[in-house]
Amino acid sequence: MRARWLCLGVAALAFTPALAGCGGVGSSPAAQRIGNQLTIYSSLPLQGPSAAISQQIVGGEKLALSDAGGHVGHFTVSYALRDDSSPTSGEWDPDVTAANAKAAAQDPTTIAYLGDFNSGATAISLPLTNAAGILQVSPASPYVGLTSSLDAGQGEPERFYLGGKRTFGRVAPGDPVQAAAQVALLRRLGVHRVYVLADQDPFDAPLAQIVAGDAERVGIEVKGEDTITILPGSSFTGEVAKIVESGAQAVFVSATATSEAAQLTRQLHAAVPRVSLLASSTMLNTVFTSNLGAAESTTFVGSPVLAAHLYPASAQRVLARYGHRVTASPEPYVLYGYEAMSVVLAAIRAAGDSGDDRQVVIDKFLATHDRRSVLGVYSMQPSGETTLSSYAIDRVAKGMPVFWRAFNAPR
Repeated sequence: MRARWLCLGVAALAFTPALAGCGGVGSSPAAQRIGNQLTIYSSLPLQGPSAAISQQIVGGEKLALSDAGGHVGHFTVSYALRDDSSPTSGEWDPDVTAANAKAAAQDPTTIAYLGDFNSGATAISLPLTNAAGILQVSPASPYVGLTSSLDAGQGEPERFYLGGKRTFGRVAPGDPVQAAAQVALLRRLGVHRVYVLADQDPFDAPLAQIVAGDAERVGIEVKGEDTITILPGSSFTGEVAKIVESGAQAVFVSATATSEAAQLTRQLHAAVPRVSLLASSTMLNTVFTSNLGAAESTTFVGSPVLAAHLYPASAQRVLARYGHRVTASPEPYVLYGYEAMSVVLAAIRAAGDSGDDRQVVIDKFLATHDRRSVLGVYSMQPSGETTLSSYAIDRVAKGMPVFWRAFNAPR
């Protein structure tokens, strides 16, 4: 899977032209009127380690559509849910993700696409939905290169927008906000020297670069920046020795949540027990947190999801209604699904009689200003980035991430 991730940039570009002449994917449906029947697609990993989170996001999406009565004005809105994970591995899968996006692109009733959860998956789906002129809104996907060229990959973000126009936005803060929160954490911990690590996933490394740059700008010395292999059988002895020798007081790691990443964290803790270990939000998964052992005591993990009480009163009502429906304890992830759906419905509503015009709906979405939502008041920037700027840091207790505190990034 890691090898395939490293090739996603090429795959996304190669796949889109291949579909350009197939089933209308490369046509210009944005200029066409759809009619009174609209469809909103959703693509999330419904199996594997992210399944529980995805189910809450899906629940939020469905609740928002239900609250609207399945209608916006004279338009009837249907919901089409797709699983972007592999039935064998449970992880999101590039081929499945591409098939989901292609299905949405070829459906003449599609007005919007909600997803994907993982940044790598969005890098696959976005060029396809963009070519079809379809609005895409993610409840997550924090990768900076989807919206900005800041420390992003070559040709980004332009390579995701082959149609030449922005069609994507996310309702959760992206990498720059997380980086600001991680640096604010370093300052709160009194750290003056930090070591920065990233695995070889191209969607993890840019965050590490942003953290290093932000740290230096506030006077925190970066003692080292390394990209390392975190795979089964990897040895971290040499890297740990370098960190010990550097005298760093903290280590920031941007990587995928794996037991091997937890092994690296345990080795660091064993070698330098007083060093703070800061992990990226991509590691916010029990595959990582449940394997930390004694390293729990010094580990901090970034999270775009705040404690429930930090959201507006409207969010509390949504969570209560969701909990009543599913007779389970809802997590704030519900709110991100609820808002992803709600802001799309609001764009359709703002378009009036042109609510079935894909380009008009995109324009109305990107013009979102001072929206009072369950996530708080925010606007959409032309890049597709939200102005929401609060980011959480979790601690780990008995293998589970637990909200610790939130930091506000300067905007």
